[in-house]
Amino acid sequence: MILHIFNPENDLALADGGANYCPPPAAAQIASDLATLPLWFADEDDAVLLPATAHSDFCTSLSASFNLAAPYSDSLKDSITAIRPWGWSPQIKRRLKAGGFDDALLPSDEEIAKLRELSNRRTAVSVLAVLKQRGIDTPDIPLYLTSPDDVAAYVVSMPRSVIKAPWSGSGKGIMWGLGRVEVPLENFYKGIIRRQGGVVCERFLDSVQEFALEFLATDDGVSFAGYSLFVSEKGGYSGNLMASDVELEKILSLHIPLEVIENVRDNLCDVLSSLLSGSGYNGYLGVDMMIYRDLDGNTRLNPCMEINMRMNMGVAARRIYDRHVLPGRRGRFFIKFHKNKGDALAEHVYNAGKYPAVYEDSRISGGYLCLSPVGQESRYMAYIIIE
Repeated sequence: MILHIFNPENDLALADGGANYCPPPAAAQIASDLATLPLWFADEDDAVLLPATAHSDFCTSLSASFNLAAPYSDSLKDSITAIRPWGWSPQIKRRLKAGGFDDALLPSDEEIAKLRELSNRRTAVSVLAVLKQRGIDTPDIPLYLTSPDDVAAYVVSMPRSVIKAPWSGSGKGIMWGLGRVEVPLENFYKGIIRRQGGVVCERFLDSVQEFALEFLATDDGVSFAGYSLFVSEKGGYSGNLMASDVELEKILSLHIPLEVIENVRDNLCDVLSSLLSGSGYNGYLGVDMMIYRDLDGNTRLNPCMEINMRMNMGVAARRIYDRHVLPGRRGRFFIKFHKNKGDALAEHVYNAGKYPAVYEDSRISGGYLCLSPVGQESRYMAYIIIE
């Protein structure tokens, strides 16, 4: 039995690097509001660590309709054979040790240090360079720079650029250069260099379609686990298109020949297997990509923009679709934030009325399904709407 834990603050914890890291209120809120998310992508004979009775009650209310994992209780402790949090960091290891879990279920400090280094955005730069050496078409290889003067020179050398922190939360830790060094940008990269040692600098690309290839790492190597077509709003993740891999391939092939993507996929399985060899990591990871338009108007592929060395929303959407949506249907997976108390509950009530759920063969075939309990205090909600 695998124990799953939703700890979305993992990227921030890795950036901090300390075992006693305390997440900001917003990160703690999403971890609490969406704690039930692993119920939907875990196998039904697994368990999920839930923080409150309300989450367990939510699970119980759905158990008659769906084959979900069980809420974790102390009675299951001896049945746990592996622990799979959203991501590993010194902080989550400390939490689990404090919870009484055996050291044999936890990665060593050396393995977590290795995983932290692999989660640095420099890794994506290195993998992109390897793909280029293997003959795969890539854009200019980004630079990892440790000198503020070098970053300033890079920014002024091109009309538009992107400056990234080595570690940051999903969609965060990024600023754009516009051919000149302005005070907010300068303060950003100087602060990141001071705290994290350097920044990744790359040329801005004119995005046509962002997507990811998802992979599963085991002791036997890395294998392909599916496609993820995601939607970003204001630089942050907001949702995924839900469809079969065949349908997603059709969408991607409108812009890039499918054989190009398949070649990248096969090479990444090989490159990532070598990269993770000896790391001790078992779990999902995602490689973010971009179909972009070059200066001549041609569509090309950036085959490695980011590597998420952890579980991610793209895998969650893929697994939820495959396990709980009637085959052949299409829809959308949403993660929503509401600034004001009560707004999430109001949207939940509205969606339930406008998109009544239809079920067939213990799967949803149409309508709205909320994946997390929503109350007056909720700020975040996860749900799907199937056409």
